[in-house]
Amino acid sequence: MSSIKLIFRQLWRNRLFTFLNVIGLAIGISACWLIFRIVNYEFSFDQHHPDRELIYKVHSSYEEKDKLDHFDGIPAPLPAYIKENFANIELTVPVFKQYFERISNTNQKQKIEFEDQPEIIGTTGDYFKMTPYVWLAGNQKNILTNNHEVILTESRAKLYFPGTPIHQIIGQTLSYDSTLYNVSGVVKDLAHPSSFLAKEFIKIPEKEWNSSNWNNSNSNWQLFIKVKSSASLANLIKETDKKAYEMTHTEFDKFGFKMHLNTVPLKDLHFTSFAQNNVDKKIMFGLIGIGLFLLLLACVNYINLATAQIPQRAKEIGIRKTLGESQKRITKSFLLETFCITAFSVLLSWPLLVLIQKILASYIPDQLNLYPDPWGVFFFLAALTILITLISSGYPILLTNKIKIVEVIKISNTQGIKFGNLSFRKMLIIFQFLIAQLFVISTCIIGLQLKHSLQSNPGFDKDAIITISFPSKSYQDSKVDPFVFKQALRNITGIEQVSLGHLPMSNDHWGNALFVKSDTGQVQADVQMKFVDQDNFKLYNFKMLAGRPLQLADTSTGIALNLAAVQKLGFKSAADAVGSFVTFTDRQRQIVGVTDNFHTKNHHAAIQPVVMLSSVKKWELNRLSVKLNNNSATWPETLKYIEKEWKKYYPKAPFKYDFYDQQIKELYSSDLKFSKIINLFTSTTILISCLGLIGLVTITTAQRTKEIGIRKVLGSTVLGIIGLLSKDYIKLILVSILIATPIAWWAMHKWLDDFAYKIDLSWWMFMIPAVATLFIAFFTMSYQSIKAARANPVNSLRDE
Repeated sequence: MSSIKLIFRQLWRNRLFTFLNVIGLAIGISACWLIFRIVNYEFSFDQHHPDRELIYKVHSSYEEKDKLDHFDGIPAPLPAYIKENFANIELTVPVFKQYFERISNTNQKQKIEFEDQPEIIGTTGDYFKMTPYVWLAGNQKNILTNNHEVILTESRAKLYFPGTPIHQIIGQTLSYDSTLYNVSGVVKDLAHPSSFLAKEFIKIPEKEWNSSNWNNSNSNWQLFIKVKSSASLANLIKETDKKAYEMTHTEFDKFGFKMHLNTVPLKDLHFTSFAQNNVDKKIMFGLIGIGLFLLLLACVNYINLATAQIPQRAKEIGIRKTLGESQKRITKSFLLETFCITAFSVLLSWPLLVLIQKILASYIPDQLNLYPDPWGVFFFLAALTILITLISSGYPILLTNKIKIVEVIKISNTQGIKFGNLSFRKMLIIFQFLIAQLFVISTCIIGLQLKHSLQSNPGFDKDAIITISFPSKSYQDSKVDPFVFKQALRNITGIEQVSLGHLPMSNDHWGNALFVKSDTGQVQADVQMKFVDQDNFKLYNFKMLAGRPLQLADTSTGIALNLAAVQKLGFKSAADAVGSFVTFTDRQRQIVGVTDNFHTKNHHAAIQPVVMLSSVKKWELNRLSVKLNNNSATWPETLKYIEKEWKKYYPKAPFKYDFYDQQIKELYSSDLKFSKIINLFTSTTILISCLGLIGLVTITTAQRTKEIGIRKVLGSTVLGIIGLLSKDYIKLILVSILIATPIAWWAMHKWLDDFAYKIDLSWWMFMIPAVATLFIAFFTMSYQSIKAARANPVNSLRDE
């Protein structure tokens, strides 16, 4: 107990350095804590599933010109075919997503209603044999044999029947659109992260189970199988491949591709790139790397401050040795001191963690808090505390072991391990600022690339445009002709143009093959297709290279292409293409116009061939674009008039609009998230490094107080003293910048390779971050340096 008291006295005596150490370690620990929770959550997917090594997910693959593309979906007839023809498959479990506009419970005193509920599937009773659901209520025999029964998870049951005991929910009815379903069972939500995400289960619809259409694979149709032995998988793939070819080759041969069926083990599914709800394992390893770097920075901070205090504590250690205290006991004392600081840091890291989670709420997995894993977190923090204690105290303990009683006065043996002309402490400072500089350069270049992507010309107008999606639900007057609403908006002051059709640039993708006859045969181009009305070209101001924009008369016979499509088909020029005939969706169409290239996806993707078709069909023109005038002050009033018209035609549908430039920004959401995370970690590394710098300059100033006083007496200026105290650290930071720059250039070059349209790296992109880092470091040191430089030399020379 006495040693604990001595440690607390020591920490309080040096409370500035205790504070700096605790803050630095707490920041590092909170970041590691959050990263551990995310990584632990993602890596635990499907790992607690019984017999996971025997469960596989079936998916489609499409082979075209020696290129194989995987697709996380299947043709609807596949589950029934496998179940009927493969005895060595223990379980065949279709997971067909179902959609209902509204789900309501009218049995309650107050009607409970939900729209667009996700995670509803059609399946069979085998689903509950494959998955580890625990039944809370209901008959587990003859599951999902009735067309109008539904099984709910506990969370959904409580949502639909609040306050009702679970066993009383059985037999209650729910209205799915206009169909009544009886609740036949309630199961407990899965206790661990799983790829089986459904919350409501109904019998798979007969039309889907008995479908004979093999040509269409849909991402809403998924299939899991459980095999008796993994050795039987090869034969399954071979036979299903043969069946798929037999049923599809007549149609697919026309387009030059072939369908295959493949499987992915359940244990690998969550990190499979083409799977739904997947996660990139590289990102997880990147997060682990960032966490380790931040933790190392915090430990380096501690080591630097602890070793810098060794000369001041040398007399204390020497006296303790003189009084007979063993080196082992002194080592234990230092370990215990480090442990106490680390423990305080862990306690402080919890509110920091809460703060970071709020800042990064949109980047954290939605389900993370449903699986807190308290024991995992406890053992992680315990292991982290021990690890930090051992790493942070190791080098300071080594220095204390070198202190000899005879040399205590000289303190000649406490300068640390040497690497050439660099002490170990100096190398740690270089390491700290090297990491910080890597983050600073990354922040700068990522910001410049995103600015380039968002501000460069996409090939069409995007400013002062709002977009509105028409209602699709039957009870929201979805049958109203969109052309009628479009016409009503034309008379509103403040609107320059109105158009129906697909947006030029979005994540939506409609594609098909385009054919043209040539001297050598038939040329094929895979193209994106966009349906528009005759005002679309004028509203978005596409640049016409040849021909004219689409008109209403072109609905059945005309087509417009972009320059990339013209070049893909082998035409010499845009003018040469106009008037030629192409085959699209088994129909001859004449090219009436050619636009310049424009971006349809974000800058990660190269510009692709695009065809534009005139349409009057509502389901092809489900988006409205409105061009406002250039006076933004009038926009609120204009939007009120638009909303007024909307309520006339769609009174039951909410009025929602988006500015198109913001929608384009959303296409870079993952990059913007990555940028925000890098910015946060950049701030953190700079903060940790500067905290250490404050402590080191404070110690240096204290150790050189007498020297500073003598220099001032001999005529040294304030600037000279500041330079004296700062130059050694500035040199070390310069060394770290020189090392970090080529590493950052390589890393950013690799990151930019993922963009088809990117900035060119230039010298100033590295110079500005270097100057910024030097300025921040100098500013951090300046307070203590100026304070020392302006002190009265009489006081410092008197102090001995």
